[in-house]
Amino acid sequence: MRVLCAPDKLRGTLSAKAAARALADGLVAAGAQVVCLPLSDGGEGFLDALGGANRASNVRNAYGAPVVAPWHLEAGRAVIESALVIGHLPGLDLDPARAESATTFGVGELVAEALLDGAGHVSVGLGGSVTTDGGAGALEALDGFVPFQPDCEIVAATDVSVGFLDAARVFAPQKGADAVTVARLERRLAAQAEVLRERFGADVSTVVGTGAAGGLAGGLWAAGARLTPGFEFVAGHVDLPSRVAAVDLVVTAEGRLDRTSFAGKVVGGVLAEAARAGVRAVVVAGQADPEAVRLSPVPVIDLFERFGEERSMRATADCLRAAAALILAAGA
Repeated sequence: MRVLCAPDKLRGTLSAKAAARALADGLVAAGAQVVCLPLSDGGEGFLDALGGANRASNVRNAYGAPVVAPWHLEAGRAVIESALVIGHLPGLDLDPARAESATTFGVGELVAEALLDGAGHVSVGLGGSVTTDGGAGALEALDGFVPFQPDCEIVAATDVSVGFLDAARVFAPQKGADAVTVARLERRLAAQAEVLRERFGADVSTVVGTGAAGGLAGGLWAAGARLTPGFEFVAGHVDLPSRVAAVDLVVTAEGRLDRTSFAGKVVGGVLAEAARAGVRAVVVAGQADPEAVRLSPVPVIDLFERFGEERSMRATADCLRAAAALILAAGA
């Protein structure tokens, strides 16, 4: 059997690349021919999905400290993953002060470096940030490069459809903000929207997806970047339709399966492509919401349910290998 392993990351445990490898190990051991295709919706794993790093630069993280950020530049095309610059730092607790001070400056530094190094096309994955500065930091770092010139295309790959003015309300609590901080961030985004309108003549408040990465999407869009759904961008780059059409079974995965997984996320996009091609598919989830299992058009394997919470969190790769073997044994 020919199988395509096309997972997203399992946040908190495995990258998409590691998840694909674990699934493949289990499938190969069960006798399948396997192709690994780790995917991303613009968040974590964006760089890996688009070829991996071949460069690294010293920039600032979300809290202003030095960080070495991997990125890719080849034939005038650059790929930058925001989560690797302004993402959550393991072991560092999120709190209201950090949620308010977090800056996108480092992403701007990296884009500027790509432009200085001759990139004519820069793709920026926007998911997985801890920021809510409306792109103010990034535009500060890009002073002298904005508005972006017509001969240089900047593509901002978004993983959400949230608007600019809603970014604080929807996402800031996940980034450590309390109610008082959320209110301040909302006011700051409203003020930033006016700044962007006056500076670039662009109204970010009317554009879907500009709230991605705490409004970084809006800041880049106002300066001339093109917004695009992250999954669609990655799927097009790796030619997902032909990859799916060439196999007998597609296995996709993510950390938590819920109803949003089927709308604009990796799992939903992969299942839609499999349906179009008439190819069977299976979802493996670190944990699956019962409603999502009911909504899923294909079988779902829930690692929490099958292997227990502790094992699925501490030995996720082993659980994925076991789940993959079960898929073939059951004739899924």
